[in-house]
Amino acid sequence: MGVNPIVILGSVLYFAVIFWIGWSSRKASLNASDYYVAGRKVGAFVNGSALAATYFSPASFLGLPAFIFILGYPFWWALVGIIGGMPIATLLTAAPLRKYAPTSFTDYYADRYDTKWMRLVAGIPTLIGGLAYVILSIVGTALFLLAILKLNFTFSVILASVVIFLYIYYGGMVATTFSTAFQGIAMTVASVLAAGYVIAHYGGLNGLTDATLSISPNFFNLPYVSAAPSHAIMASWTGVVGFFFVWHFGFSAMPYTVVRFFTTQDIKSARRSVFWAVIIGGLMYCGLIIIGTGARVLVEQLHPLMQTEGIANAMDVFKHMQTAYGVAGASVTDYSMIAAMEALNSPFLLSVVAAGGLAIAMATAAGWTMVLNILLGRDLMGKVFGSTLPEEKPVMVTRVMTTVVLVLCMLLSFNPPALVLDISGAAFVVILCSVGPPLILGIWWARATTAAAFINIIVMTILSTGSWMYANRVLKSAHWFFLSDPANKISTPHQVYWVFVGFIFFIIISLMTKPNSEEVIKKYSLDIRPDL
Repeated sequence: MGVNPIVILGSVLYFAVIFWIGWSSRKASLNASDYYVAGRKVGAFVNGSALAATYFSPASFLGLPAFIFILGYPFWWALVGIIGGMPIATLLTAAPLRKYAPTSFTDYYADRYDTKWMRLVAGIPTLIGGLAYVILSIVGTALFLLAILKLNFTFSVILASVVIFLYIYYGGMVATTFSTAFQGIAMTVASVLAAGYVIAHYGGLNGLTDATLSISPNFFNLPYVSAAPSHAIMASWTGVVGFFFVWHFGFSAMPYTVVRFFTTQDIKSARRSVFWAVIIGGLMYCGLIIIGTGARVLVEQLHPLMQTEGIANAMDVFKHMQTAYGVAGASVTDYSMIAAMEALNSPFLLSVVAAGGLAIAMATAAGWTMVLNILLGRDLMGKVFGSTLPEEKPVMVTRVMTTVVLVLCMLLSFNPPALVLDISGAAFVVILCSVGPPLILGIWWARATTAAAFINIIVMTILSTGSWMYANRVLKSAHWFFLSDPANKISTPHQVYWVFVGFIFFIIISLMTKPNSEEVIKKYSLDIRPDL
């Protein structure tokens, strides 16, 4: 497989649009308000598209088809969970946080719990999750650059980091918002177009179903069916429901989506942006379901390497990619979505999908890098440790933090610890069980206390991070309960139970500790609740 000029041309056009947005908006990002929250001038549709592109990371665009490829039809429920959880954000956090109108994700924790040190404590799981997301975004960008240019994976990682760095560096949140909105449309068009190609190739959905069953007879089996499904992790409803809940509530509390509510024009725009995010993301997911369903049969029947290299099955295609291009670790399986598109032998399709993949990877990297920039510069350096530099030269400080974050994440991306969807799941669980309860219950429950916020964030961060790493390393999958007997393992995707434990733990500690002052509760809980 060689480099195709049509694929390169499509990617060049995509980059031209992105860099034009970044360059043309540089003068709109010369003050702190514009650089951090785009001047709070973003409309509902633009913000909704940006929300979708940021939230639906390469974990969606690459990871979800890859997991359908691995686990079969039961994994469709995870997709339902992600879309289903989004409207909850409108009620739980979108309107209250826009009414409160902070600048940073940690502002609410410092105000609601009445101490600047909450910025530091809440920043710990945010930093863990943010670095994980930037890493998976660099890996996703690198895989698409590999598909476009046929470069070695290591060089692709370096190039991906440089590209992401350049377009974040100049524009701040203004460029990030408008380029991400464009990327949201690009990723959805790419997904829907690719799904249309797959369906058309097999003459309709029935033809695709028959072709899929010819390669994977158990693909559509559910956990209760006597014949075992394609993978043991989905062999019980704990696996299916666990995956459903990993991402179900994330839209309400994940920092890279929460900050998007700060950029909208008003409360009404914040609510409507969630509606547009559901529409745009839902269309993309419909396409990804089709792609994931057809991935194995497309690769095994049509991929060029199956003929030219005498390869026996789809996994051998990925092993060949690992050897030929130096793709590190488990990330090679994330290439399954790209391989399925290569199998259709349409340079035009591959150029559109590559542009869509680059769009979603760069959008997530930009969103999370901005969160981490503000956390490390404005919040920690300035608000916690008292430096005046972030206020005097906010753009310079943020650009320095951009450089630090992307260099560190680039080094960690050369050999990623897991599939992009697994990295995403780890970040979700760590953040949702630690900072999720103090955020959501802080708004909606007057009895939430400072002590409970401190204790919950520290304890849950340690437990969720440690259990995920232990299961991934010792049990060889983060989807087994970390204390399982190796001979009789229990499926708990990404140790998702910690999310429920975190909320219960936070409530118990709050009931045992001193409540905040009536003034703080009124200002940062009662007064920001919207009229329902």
